[in-house]
Amino acid sequence: MEQNRYLPLEAMNWFDEIVFVLDVDKVVWTNSKALSYFGECIESSIFDLLIFDKGSKLVEAIHSAKNLEFEAKIFAPKKSAWLFFSLAYIPNEQLLILRDMSEKKHIDEIKSDISTLMVHELRNPLGAAKSILSQLIEEEDEPEKIKALWNLDKQVQRLERIIQQIEYITMAQLGLYRSKKEKIDLKKLVDEVLEEVEGLRKAKNISIETKIGVKTLEQDSFIIKTILKNLISNAIKYSLDNSSVILEITEDYLSVQDFGIGVPDSEVNKVFDRFYRSPAAVKMASGSGLGLPVVKHLSTLAGFTVDFETKHLIGTKVTIYFNQSSTNNT
Repeated sequence: MEQNRYLPLEAMNWFDEIVFVLDVDKVVWTNSKALSYFGECIESSIFDLLIFDKGSKLVEAIHSAKNLEFEAKIFAPKKSAWLFFSLAYIPNEQLLILRDMSEKKHIDEIKSDISTLMVHELRNPLGAAKSILSQLIEEEDEPEKIKALWNLDKQVQRLERIIQQIEYITMAQLGLYRSKKEKIDLKKLVDEVLEEVEGLRKAKNISIETKIGVKTLEQDSFIIKTILKNLISNAIKYSLDNSSVILEITEDYLSVQDFGIGVPDSEVNKVFDRFYRSPAAVKMASGSGLGLPVVKHLSTLAGFTVDFETKHLIGTKVTIYFNQSSTNNT
């Protein structure tokens, strides 16, 4: 047979991937990695060798000479196990390449299980604490004790937000959440977000100016609402009392601008790091340092571009571009 004109076949013995060279469907060469999974298989039909439920995809690709990439569980005789592989068929070179993803998938599943368990185990006592606090506040008559209980309740609410934001980041990082397109009623969604931050807004007498250029968006409502709530909450927290926040939404982007403390130039590259808060931010308001990381991760998940503009002691503007790039993205 004719060797691959770009790379000697023997060099593929150093690959971590399994490599089959085919003549239509017949295996004419394999690297050593293939032998360790499937044994000696020269002259075998690839369709007899690979046992999996998506075989028709490979049949179609080989007979139509089309590039193909997909994932599947395949039985590996030498391992005596069903393993999870990523497959790529390259018709011009008649190469079929398999990458064993079983360990990565297993690790991701462990991470997912741990994260899910952690969130679940934290939420149970948190729910009990909220219930007890609510009852104590209702039954207490002394103003000083009521004030102390209210302060404790605020900390419980803060912990609840941190747990939720950790869950969002974990979901995004592990690919456990898939963004979907749906028609969003923007007025309804914005009203819901503003209602949720009303207490925070009212405490600082912040005016929120809305510039909504469209009635609906074809985006994921969970992602848009979570991004919007985090940005507006941050804007209010780090705005000066009696100032304003501007929210703008168009078909192509949403932006939230405040006129607060901003971020020093030396700190800008850290704003999307989890749990990071600048010294000025720590002094000005309580927070978890997870708001912007959540925005960044969900934006990445949805294919959005994040643009972060700030001037120390003047203010910050964060713009999320839905379908286009930005020249100043972070």
